[in-house]
Amino acid sequence: MASSSVMQLPTWTIFISFIVLWVFYVQLQGVKRRRDRLPPGPFSWPVIGNLHQLGKLPHRALQNLSLKYGPLMFLKLGSVPTVVVSSSEMAKEFLKTHDLAFASRPTEYALVKHLTPNGIITAPYGAHWRHMRRLCVVELLSPKRIETYRSVREDEVLDMIRSIWKKSEQGTVPVNVSNSFASLTSSIIWRILSGTKFSDELNGSGLKEILDEVTATMGIPHIGDYIPSLDWLDLQGVKRHMKSVRRVMDAAVDKMIDQHVSRNSTVNSNSHHVKGFVDVLLEMQKTATADMEITRDHIKAIIVDIYAAGTDSTTSQIEWAMSELIRNPNIAKKVQDEIESVVGNHRIVTESDLAAMEYLQCVVKETLRLYPAGPIMVPHESTEACTVGDGYLIPEKTRVVVNAWAIGRDPKVWEDPLEFKPERFKGKNIDMKGQDFDMVPFGAGRRGCPGAQLAMGTISLALAQILHCFNWKIEGNPSELDMSEGFGGSNNRKSHLYAIPMLRIPNCI
Repeated sequence: MASSSVMQLPTWTIFISFIVLWVFYVQLQGVKRRRDRLPPGPFSWPVIGNLHQLGKLPHRALQNLSLKYGPLMFLKLGSVPTVVVSSSEMAKEFLKTHDLAFASRPTEYALVKHLTPNGIITAPYGAHWRHMRRLCVVELLSPKRIETYRSVREDEVLDMIRSIWKKSEQGTVPVNVSNSFASLTSSIIWRILSGTKFSDELNGSGLKEILDEVTATMGIPHIGDYIPSLDWLDLQGVKRHMKSVRRVMDAAVDKMIDQHVSRNSTVNSNSHHVKGFVDVLLEMQKTATADMEITRDHIKAIIVDIYAAGTDSTTSQIEWAMSELIRNPNIAKKVQDEIESVVGNHRIVTESDLAAMEYLQCVVKETLRLYPAGPIMVPHESTEACTVGDGYLIPEKTRVVVNAWAIGRDPKVWEDPLEFKPERFKGKNIDMKGQDFDMVPFGAGRRGCPGAQLAMGTISLALAQILHCFNWKIEGNPSELDMSEGFGGSNNRKSHLYAIPMLRIPNCI
């Protein structure tokens, strides 16, 4: 028996030592938080930190954590210090009051290194980013430039309406309207970029499919971004995939630019050909000054960023709006009545009609509140130590994650926050582009989305036309429509939306 007790002693010693060390680690972590004046947050494990707490839908998991730890919360995602912002008050501090200190992006992501090293969205704050942003905001996405592409948006929305009617076999079978919306946004962005339709010869390179693959690849999480010691292993094969996609993408985008250069050299100056963004950039390249230099790399980065940012995000918002309108036929009827009061029942909707449709705009805003395209905004990174909130110190090189999804559903700001109530916006001038922080669907500050006006115009026109031309029904009870979310960079539906169109306005077809 004595011999057996001696044999057991090392096991108990190890166990007790482990408990002591664990208690010491927990205590040390608490002391360090208080000493460094960090925001409150959950206990972080060695190596993985709080990664295990993100789950399949990080925006929901982070909202739940914020209910316990507050609207400003400190986490360790692997070894990466991260601050999570979950309220409008805190968002204003980071995106307005201290905007410059948090205007940069982390550069250690595999996405930045291997797929979009020259991109606008992921570029750190500095001269390159300011130059690229200026090109987009002043030359490509200004209200005047967006207006020149009105006919493109109207044409493509009409093509979608006709395609839906054809696929439904004249209103007898359900249509995958999720796919119809995806095709619409891709078609609009493609024509704005290239000045041509998918069917034209210029698309022979298959660039659209390649850009779709780039967009899908952007949403793949990479474990090496959070645990650098594992980065070299590339356990998921993400880096290999990104490098492969980038090689194909570079070749295809180069071919597209070369085709534009060749075509522009032969097009008559008096031609009525609608210029795409690529044509505009190539013209600017000829007259560029030293401080506004436009290289081929600039053009390639803008093509990829505008396509990636303008397709999935806009698609998801049209998709969620349509889902809510099908679930709430009384709201859909109000929208249809408003549209008919503006355009009658003998013609289709044009963009010039949208300004008179207040309730439709309320529907769009309510969709953006409940279903922001990027539920968690692209991470920011602090370029200097900064004190925020109740004296919390955010160290330099800390990643900042803004939970736009949680902000739009904050019960302290919004009455019945989970209900789809467009009326809440009636008579209220709430800015969608970053001046009001009760909802931030397009971000705010220096890194706010420059394409917000284009996105809102596309969403509004698509919804107006599709509700004006058709009534909609689904198989089963509309109020029981599955509204589950899928995992990814954009806040998409988990399952595609199928619905049957019933013709309202014969002149649409």
